[in-house]
Amino acid sequence: MKNDPSDMKELNLFSGFSECGLREFHKTFQSVSFNAGDVIFREGAEGSTFFVIVSGEVAIEKKLDKAGKRYKRLASMNRGDFFGEMAVLEDRPRYAQARAVTDAELFELERSSLLEFIKKCPEEGSGMLIEIIFVILKRLRHTSDELMAAHGFMEVLAKYKRK
Repeated sequence: MKNDPSDMKELNLFSGFSECGLREFHKTFQSVSFNAGDVIFREGAEGSTFFVIVSGEVAIEKKLDKAGKRYKRLASMNRGDFFGEMAVLEDRPRYAQARAVTDAELFELERSSLLEFIKKCPEEGSGMLIEIIFVILKRLRHTSDELMAAHGFMEVLAKYKRK
C-alpha cells in the first residue's frame, strides 16, 4: 500500500484528499509492521505518534491491575481505523495500551509531521482533523452509553443490597 498513494483513498481518513494531498501525506508517514501479540505502545508511555490501520486487527486495552497482568479491551480496530490520536493531540502520556491481535500493517505519523502536513495542505489537513473529531465524538457517545448502563446496573444492585 505504501508504494501507491492513491490506494490510501480507500481509507475513510483520506477519502476526501486530492491526488496532490495524497502524495504530500504519503511523504509524512512511516509504514510499520507488527506481529500478532506485539504491544504497539503501553499505557502511560509518552506518545508523539498516531497510527492508521492498513491491515490487521489492533486491540486498545486498559490495565486492570498495577502489575499490568490483566487488561480490559476497550476497542477492537481494523483496516481504516486509527488510534493514538489522544496522546498526539493532547501531548500527554498514552491513556491505554495498543496491541496487535493479528499481524498488522500501520501508517505511523509523528505530531510534527501532522502539523507540517496541515500547514502544507490546509484543506486536506482540516478535513482529516474533522474526521478525527467525528470519530472521537462517536467513541465518547459509546463510552457514555456504557457508563449509563453500568450506572443502571449499580442502581439495581443497590436495591437488592438494601433488601
